[in-house]
Amino acid sequence: MCGIFVVAGNKEAARIAYVGLFTLQHRGQESAGIVTEHKGRLLSHRGMGLVGGVFSNYALDYLEGTSAVGHVRYSTAGSSEIKNAQPLFFKTSSSELAVAHNGNLTNAARLRKELGGRGAIFQSATDSELIVHLIARCNGSELEDAAAKSLPKLRGGYAFAFMAPGKIIGARDPLGIRPLVLGRLGGAWLMSSETCAIEVVGGRVIREVEPGEMVTIRGGKLFSKRFAPRRKAARCVFEQVYFARPDSVVCGRTVQLARHNIGSLLASELKNIKADLVSGVPDSGTAYALGFSQRSGIPYKTVFMRNHYSGRSFIQPDQKLREFTAHLKLAPIRDVIKGKSIILVDDSLVRGTTSRRIIGNLKRAGAKKVIMAVASPPVMGSCFYGIDTPDKSDLIANRMPQEGIRKFICADGLYYLSPENLIKACGNNSGTNFCSACFTGKYPL
Repeated sequence: MCGIFVVAGNKEAARIAYVGLFTLQHRGQESAGIVTEHKGRLLSHRGMGLVGGVFSNYALDYLEGTSAVGHVRYSTAGSSEIKNAQPLFFKTSSSELAVAHNGNLTNAARLRKELGGRGAIFQSATDSELIVHLIARCNGSELEDAAAKSLPKLRGGYAFAFMAPGKIIGARDPLGIRPLVLGRLGGAWLMSSETCAIEVVGGRVIREVEPGEMVTIRGGKLFSKRFAPRRKAARCVFEQVYFARPDSVVCGRTVQLARHNIGSLLASELKNIKADLVSGVPDSGTAYALGFSQRSGIPYKTVFMRNHYSGRSFIQPDQKLREFTAHLKLAPIRDVIKGKSIILVDDSLVRGTTSRRIIGNLKRAGAKKVIMAVASPPVMGSCFYGIDTPDKSDLIANRMPQEGIRKFICADGLYYLSPENLIKACGNNSGTNFCSACFTGKYPL
């Protein structure tokens, strides 16, 4: 899962992109980069780490131009090193090209083998580079035509932003698994992985890029073209469960409201469970817990002090860092916890190690009982479309039954939200179709 932010037509493009990426920092914390166009040439600055550390005033001054493409990375294909930081930058025989990508390509291995056999030399280990080699082989074609010919060869979930001198192109996979939205800031065009970044920079959201649509910004105007026929969409439900910021709008309402409704439905499923208080695992679990509290009548109280400088544990590149981050970021508030029976609500339970550590901290702080209520179904399927759960052996729900999981995480009770209520809460009865393969094992591709 990564974040993309695009500005086209503003003299402060790099600084606006910087603010946009800062807003999308929750989508990737390994690396960040911005490419701008200045006098027909592309300028690039990338670095490892958080947005605030990668871009100095000197770097932003260097990134002149009225158009910018920015990216924050959370690796799902390719290791965490500078050669894989995006936007990737290429010089072809006729031009320069930069590409930013959010998602995963399921046919990446086959394409890499085919392209390598035809002489392609890869400069990174990411699947994002494959589209550039496909485009480069469309000899003599304009970038828009080459992209439209190349994108249908990809399978998986993706959103792309391409920059070449004089134009920026955005594209979204035919099922709409990965998000991409359009906005305006005065006369400038914006694109973003989430609506929140458009609003934070002062822009207004126009619409989503449709599944299978390619949009080109050229000469201050927007041109739309379909590269794939319309199909039944499969929006990633885990975006609302975990990744998206609460103030982002998905399916016509904020993610915060969807999570509040999920918590309420979870409480309706567990109406016979008694406790002294309900609390959420910060930050994403808080909205669920508030919805649970309102529906159940069990008072909500904060049981953890959240360290907001520790990052998100799930998107750390390896398991040791996930566990360390989880331990660092949450400190129990003992006077609230001691002697209490607690319903602890979290967004999901993937590997189980973080939940085990959190529950252990609560009990060491004096909790009498901890009941874990999970605001999503058991994670049963690996994600191949942009979330880092590629191996089923990493998923605790595939290794042991629910009672075994309860014992492993040291909870006094363990309950999951039903798949039906998850889809109901996320879709707002709008008829939206979702990819929920991580919970059901039923893949749209």
